[in-house]
Amino acid sequence: MSQKPAAPSWWRERSEDIGAALSLEVTLLHREQSPYQLIEILDHKAYGRLLVLDGYVQASQADEFIYHEMALHVPLLGRERTNTSVLILGGGDGGALREALVHDFVTDVTMVEIDERVIALSNEYLGVNGNYNDPRVTLHIENAADVVARYVAEGKKYDLILLDLTEPVGPSACLFTEDFCRELVKLVSDTGVIIDSDSIFLSTSGGQFLQEDSDHGENLVNVMRRTKMLPHMEVYRGKVPVYPGADFGFYLYSRDGVSLKQPVRNYEGKQYSPEMHSAAFVLPRWQKEWLGL
Repeated sequence: MSQKPAAPSWWRERSEDIGAALSLEVTLLHREQSPYQLIEILDHKAYGRLLVLDGYVQASQADEFIYHEMALHVPLLGRERTNTSVLILGGGDGGALREALVHDFVTDVTMVEIDERVIALSNEYLGVNGNYNDPRVTLHIENAADVVARYVAEGKKYDLILLDLTEPVGPSACLFTEDFCRELVKLVSDTGVIIDSDSIFLSTSGGQFLQEDSDHGENLVNVMRRTKMLPHMEVYRGKVPVYPGADFGFYLYSRDGVSLKQPVRNYEGKQYSPEMHSAAFVLPRWQKEWLGL
């Protein structure tokens, strides 16, 4: 006799000090504790399948393309690039890899994910990943801090470094530090850029970052602003419905200060377009004041 599928039940995302949380009526498809974190795969009738790590939603089939397209195509298409190298730290769902491989001028993509189970389960259940067998791809199942230290010693440089990390509560916690950032910036090429992102909340006391609320400390935006390791910062935003607060910020850090606000190539995805590229840099006044822009 075949077993009946589990009935949907209400699931609540981890909220820490925010005092508000995403709640979804879902069916649990898979749960396991890997050596690094709790991995859950949920199924929702509207959002499709979702990847959850340590209680935080990382991606849903319905809207993952919004984050992945905007995270990759804005920094890649914001200035002329050839023979471009990309380093993805995290990104186990594979969506960032997929978007990096779209462009022929991207000749090298290195992805570093500590937890091979995230990759395997994302491939099995979500199916949004890029082609890991593409000859341009190098995949490391390793701690990002170790890979960065090794690549610094080897003198490697990257044109785009994407921090596609979980909140700083699990294996990513060691990467949300000033010491790690000081090593990471050594890998940025002269025309390169680091991109970080975070959910944004507006409260009566002003703006807040999810990374701060989940770890009671600094996030990478504030580390970079305080230290000026890379002196130039540009900010753009998007709306990702499944992320807490829906308002989502992208933060670009560069050494040479060339603005990436205007696209130099014509490319159109499901979310990204030249018009979306330039419009994403228009921020409301409260965000500009909050970020000191």
